[in-house]
Amino acid sequence: MKKIILCADDYGQNTSVSQAILHLLENKRLSATSCLTTYPDWYTQAGALRSFKSQASLGLHFNLTEGKPLSTRLQRSHGFMPLSQLLLRSSFRQLDQSAIEEEVNAQLDAFREAMGCWPDFIDGHQHIHQFPVIRDALIAAYEKKLRGTTCYFRSTAESYLNCLTQGEARFKRLVLQLSGAQSFKKLLIQRNIPHNTSFSGVYDFKKAARYAEFFPTFLANVNNDGLILCHPGLSSETKDPLQHSRIHEFNYLASDQFILDCERAGVLLV
Repeated sequence: MKKIILCADDYGQNTSVSQAILHLLENKRLSATSCLTTYPDWYTQAGALRSFKSQASLGLHFNLTEGKPLSTRLQRSHGFMPLSQLLLRSSFRQLDQSAIEEEVNAQLDAFREAMGCWPDFIDGHQHIHQFPVIRDALIAAYEKKLRGTTCYFRSTAESYLNCLTQGEARFKRLVLQLSGAQSFKKLLIQRNIPHNTSFSGVYDFKKAARYAEFFPTFLANVNNDGLILCHPGLSSETKDPLQHSRIHEFNYLASDQFILDCERAGVLLV
């Protein structure tokens, strides 16, 4: 039996997303969720999640691209910015690492205040946690606050060959590797920081109607102690750009077909 983590991202972004994740957790269709602590309703939505602390891994979905910073210094520095701009500035090391580290601490503290514990893991909204400068700030905060806990980081690393030859969204997955996935994994290994063994779940959101077709491949490609990410949500009138794909993911994960696919793949969610 292959044990894997199935993690739903974006808890706390809006009620539609949070309610979908809660429903899937209640029915044991997920083993983890990562939380956005920078949205206005975080403290309200966190209450419903606390009862799942013993059942699922609850993590921090570190955010620098949507909403507003929690820390004063980052607000005065460069603030949050669109993903493309953040990637460009991080690649040229034009970000204030100290300000980002202060923001990491603020988001960690917001998680702990609402949940009563440190996160079980850390990843990044739109995978920003692996970008240059940002990853250094995250690891610095980890060393100060989380070293000695069981907290781990999400690694999105997979081989370049697999990106070019196997599965869906090959270009998207290749960009993910080139934007810091490989460097971040090497850094985690060097620092002896826990992380997942493999990563899967990336696809073209425009093809979300075929999600049930893609998922068995995700199950086949992930290794024992690996991680599959997902983005479920309910139908709503939010301005969420992933609204269309979220409902397809939710419907599949809530279905009997999902259970059958896991059984056929010999997969157990942990």
